[in-house]
Amino acid sequence: MSRIVVIDDEAALGENIQRMLRLPGAAVQVFVDPVKGLAECLTNPPDLVLLDVRMPRMSGEEVFARLHEAHPGLPIVFLTAFGSVESAVLAMRNGAFDYLQKPFQREDLLLVVKRALSHAKLEREVETLKERLEALGEADAAQTRSPAMLDQMEKCRRAATTDATVMILGESGTGKEVTARFIHGQSRRKEGPFVPVECSAMPGSLIESELFGYERGAFTGAERTKKGLIESADGGTLFLDEIGDLGVELQTRLFRFAEERVLRRLGGLTLVRVDCRILCATNQDLPAKIKAGTFREELYYRLSVVTVKLPPLRERPEDIPHLARFFLERFSRRYGKSLSGSPQFYSALLKQRFPGNVRQLKNVVERLTALHPGGVLGLEDLEEDAPQVEAVSSLSALPWKDAREQYLASFESSYAQAVLVRCGGNVSAAAREAGVDRKTFYALLKRERDQQSGESIPQTERESGE
Repeated sequence: MSRIVVIDDEAALGENIQRMLRLPGAAVQVFVDPVKGLAECLTNPPDLVLLDVRMPRMSGEEVFARLHEAHPGLPIVFLTAFGSVESAVLAMRNGAFDYLQKPFQREDLLLVVKRALSHAKLEREVETLKERLEALGEADAAQTRSPAMLDQMEKCRRAATTDATVMILGESGTGKEVTARFIHGQSRRKEGPFVPVECSAMPGSLIESELFGYERGAFTGAERTKKGLIESADGGTLFLDEIGDLGVELQTRLFRFAEERVLRRLGGLTLVRVDCRILCATNQDLPAKIKAGTFREELYYRLSVVTVKLPPLRERPEDIPHLARFFLERFSRRYGKSLSGSPQFYSALLKQRFPGNVRQLKNVVERLTALHPGGVLGLEDLEEDAPQVEAVSSLSALPWKDAREQYLASFESSYAQAVLVRCGGNVSAAAREAGVDRKTFYALLKRERDQQSGESIPQTERESGE
């Protein structure tokens, strides 16, 4: 049922429109008071608004501005008298869908209403598709300008066309499951199920039955036969997250399945063949676990036919403003708000270290979007998340040489971050602006955080596309 709201101070015109729009699947609600009509549309957005330009208490332009800010995808058609056509045309430039000049015929009204409702339906379908892509991880995975990350995503695309097992390595929050979903979405199995298994979340006593399933009577309480998670991935992709937490005994069973693609349920005798692709991920050092005897070497090599290494966010500074804009647009749509970020906001984000990586950045942006009334996010909005910057006075306790070194490092980092924001996150362009080569610019960005974390600066960086 399409819901149409008419806001016009002429009661007779509203009633006439109601009669003309007696259509199957359409409901028309009329408001002669623009303030009440605006309140209704803000709290319960309709599919279409027919809005008069000249009204007492509040003009059509004011109603439009409030509605368009809160619900930018809502189609609004202005109803204009002869002298107010210019105002309607101006409103169309600012986002209104169309206008009708009074008096109008029923055919003209039906034509513009049908077009507007079709437009609204298409907008909803586009949003649904965007949400589906986001759920699949495809949209997130594509949001990078980092040469290192682009290399890894290209490797994922090439691997996706095969059934090779893929080991995804990276710190917590770098997007390992997002990457796994991206590979699944690019593969020939994309119409099949994607079954994630959190290896660290299930107790050792349960994970075997959850993975491999069981037959009726296999143990106390097994009153019926149950397929395991591996079987449920038949025709699709099995994603084993935090594979490093899997017990050694279970690793042996998993290796046999990875080799032969057949399994035996607990308490069963029949072999079950499962056609699935295996992806896995970990934030642990598996070679070290192999040396310690807590991870089987043969399983490691079987699962890491292709290895993808996701760099932490601190090694991808050019992605911080880019990802922040992407998440800001996503959550603004989700929460029905209109939000943007100021240059100071993005510069402040660049100064943070994000130990939680992309997941932490995403959570920060979602929190800000949920709590902000709308408009422009500024430096003050990040005070809760901003790192404590060491004041010059606090450096007086250090020897002159050390204090000077720390102060210069802070300046260089802040300067480079500000230039990077101005250049839209493009490191090559920012380096040209600063008059240095790309490697030097990376050193400026990372010097302060590297001094504090003890990390080294990469020796080589590949030029990104302009």
